[in-house]
Amino acid sequence: MSNPLTRHAGLRLGPIVLGTLVRHYFDRLTKKNGKVLTQLMQDELLYDEAFNIVKRFLELSTYHSVEQVQAFANNRTPSPPSVRVVRVLIPISCCDEAAAYLIEALGGEDHAKRIVGGTKWWQVRGLAGIDAEWITTKKDWQQDKKRHTQSKKNGTTCPPAPPTNDATASPQTSNPEASTTYHSDMDELRCILYAHGGGYFFGSVDQERYSIQRHARKINGRVLAVNYRLAPQYPFPCALQDILAAFLYLIRPPPGAAHQPVDPAHIVVMGDSAGGNLMLALLQVLRDTKLPMPAGGVLISPWCDFTHSFPSVHTNTDTDIIPPYGLSLQKPSPLWPPPSDEVTRIARSRLRKRIRQLILLNADGGEAEDCVAPVDPSRRSMTESIASLDEHDEDKPSGMPVNVGTTAPLPSVDEGGSQTIRLRTKSGEILTVDSQIHLYTPNSLLEHPLVSHALSYLGGLPPLIVIAGDKEVLRDEIIYCAHKAAEPSQYPVNDAVRKIYPPLVGIESRHQPTPAHLQVYDDAPHVLPVYFGFTTPGKFCYRAIANFIKHVTGMTTSIQPSSPDSVTSTSQPGLLTSEYEERVEDASNLQFLNAMSANHGASASADPTRSPMRLLGARSSRVGFFRVKSSQVSPSGVSTSFGQRKSGKRVSLPETRSTSQVLQPGVHYAGEASVYCNQAGQSWKEGIIRERVSTRGEIRPLEPKEQLDAFSVPSSMIGVLSERTLRRYMDGKALFDNRFRKDMAAVEKLRRRNTDLAKKEFSKVILHLREPRDGKEKVKASTLDPSSGSWGWAWALDEDEKPPPSSIVSRRDTDEALRLARIADQAFLQDDVRFSGNNLWTTFMNLISSDPKANRNQSLSETGSR
Repeated sequence: MSNPLTRHAGLRLGPIVLGTLVRHYFDRLTKKNGKVLTQLMQDELLYDEAFNIVKRFLELSTYHSVEQVQAFANNRTPSPPSVRVVRVLIPISCCDEAAAYLIEALGGEDHAKRIVGGTKWWQVRGLAGIDAEWITTKKDWQQDKKRHTQSKKNGTTCPPAPPTNDATASPQTSNPEASTTYHSDMDELRCILYAHGGGYFFGSVDQERYSIQRHARKINGRVLAVNYRLAPQYPFPCALQDILAAFLYLIRPPPGAAHQPVDPAHIVVMGDSAGGNLMLALLQVLRDTKLPMPAGGVLISPWCDFTHSFPSVHTNTDTDIIPPYGLSLQKPSPLWPPPSDEVTRIARSRLRKRIRQLILLNADGGEAEDCVAPVDPSRRSMTESIASLDEHDEDKPSGMPVNVGTTAPLPSVDEGGSQTIRLRTKSGEILTVDSQIHLYTPNSLLEHPLVSHALSYLGGLPPLIVIAGDKEVLRDEIIYCAHKAAEPSQYPVNDAVRKIYPPLVGIESRHQPTPAHLQVYDDAPHVLPVYFGFTTPGKFCYRAIANFIKHVTGMTTSIQPSSPDSVTSTSQPGLLTSEYEERVEDASNLQFLNAMSANHGASASADPTRSPMRLLGARSSRVGFFRVKSSQVSPSGVSTSFGQRKSGKRVSLPETRSTSQVLQPGVHYAGEASVYCNQAGQSWKEGIIRERVSTRGEIRPLEPKEQLDAFSVPSSMIGVLSERTLRRYMDGKALFDNRFRKDMAAVEKLRRRNTDLAKKEFSKVILHLREPRDGKEKVKASTLDPSSGSWGWAWALDEDEKPPPSSIVSRRDTDEALRLARIADQAFLQDDVRFSGNNLWTTFMNLISSDPKANRNQSLSETGSR
């Protein structure tokens, strides 16, 4: 049976496509819904169609439950024959190691318990590891295989190869093409660690497979793409532990891993949207735990502020694909919205009581109280609307494009898990929100530096390239964070933020500014290269990202002059037509222009105005960087050219299918290899490169900070919830509550049914365990030593462990949890099954988690025994 979201979207697709086609040709020069069409929509029909489809689909997805959206995003997407994919399971040992480092970054066990509610509950997972995929092109893999073989014959080593460790090398397989086999020759390729987007609650490697494999092709390398755990089942910091484990898996592969250790200098971390947020958090954890840093980071439309403090969240709603009420509201289901704090507290208490009973620690065997306070489905009505704020435009802070009204602080982490936010308006009205706003984390942690990076210290990180769309709702926070990374001294960290993340204390004296390259793409929406990589700016964006990765990893190598025969002739000098579409994977501007000049018989010496170097003239304004015109110098100081060209391959700048583009003298394009170096051989190592990219890929200086909305927000208003933000959420919630009133009543009924079923099934397990089996004595509590490797569910007996309400750890009311329990029970209740902490961990629906150090040997031994 197909997913309801698939059917719903399919029925709406036809009218959207047809309606967009009509509007594009008849109304593109007029106003649309009171707003002028963007230039990108006017220029490219395919973008206009895709934008409306994606925007409408994301809006429709809010009318479906979180479970349905997650299932849709997990649909298997096949790879083309030219791509090699190897599925891997990052083992529990890497997860345990990552947990230890994450606890250290959070400030130690005591501080972690106070801030995130514990050190064990977030280690719960449904798999015995982390699902991930190696992705590369077969062409690049085979070429590297030949190069590696040739270097062995010559007795030399390949410069790009990471350090070799024979003890971790995988044995050769008879079928290196198999999708489940990792071939050791792939170790020669550079590596991207990729985290997909999706608001932290949906998305997968399959959803972004095309984009990921395109990045691998652009850098002639490989990608390790991770399916990290999703909220709301696995809230912060679950995903962060997963991506940290994946990084450790790369640089410190466990015994039995097929790949060799990857040099961190050959790794670039990359993520889009929530994945960009996750990668920025990862880099901070690596910095604060003194782990090796990767060569750089690629942040595509990163989500940097969960408090929505910046103006573009309100001004760019119509021009972006994000739904009008954000990603916080979905059709009700047992999974979301989560139970109330009172229900969660009772469920947690009941679970602890039963586990004590199970292991004979509870002498009286009493049951926890089953009484649950009824959930009041009624919501507070609003007496004012967002429009009322616009009527008092004179009250807005100086320079801000919209009036956001008054502000309210977030609930404290010391308020016993309270989600309540109260705001007093200028008129004296009290606005109250009792529910969790974002699926990823409770309201009290929205200002945590590993969640909202706009509040953190972003110095001390490797070089970053930060991509933003000028028409996306996250534009301002992205621009703000890019500058904050490159100029951290100008954006002091709030003392309250330092208290919830101890590594920020005194951090300014320990770290230098972060080199940052900021690109803002005109008219572009959220995650431009992911959904709209077929557009002209999308292609230039891929090129800029590939150029950055090759620069920071030292991948640039010498190229041979192009043959005139390798470039297809055009009828007009300097004209880029669809005949040249997207053939710039590994060619530089210099090579392309030389080839064009040779092909048209216009040599640089004969006509200086057509010289390739003439086209590399004035560049956008930058701070603390250098450039060269004819050659590039790698970080090692070895002079190299822009890229490497494959024999017989046509090259050009990106172009759309429907338009032509003329190279203009003195105009520069995104992705030029000379951006990071100067004629003196000095490489870009500090400061910020600030660029705007037009819809044609042309670059120009970004406006001064005083002209950007991102810097119009007073520092006191960053990290707090504004009246406008709160009213928008309450407006949307009122609409959803009214639309899904009957569904919410059904959800409450289903939750009660699931809870009763879970209680009965749990009781059957207890009775079974208490009965003698084959003459054996029943298990004694003394055999379950909390310090032993079999103790896989210690959190439930630790009163300091307080999982968030949405976490699967503290819940028994979802169909997902019941299904997992039944599967586990079928295996566990067999007489030949050994009683151990890992068996219980599976049986109790992944409600418990293992200690990162104590359970490592146990997990490895049991994996080997299977």
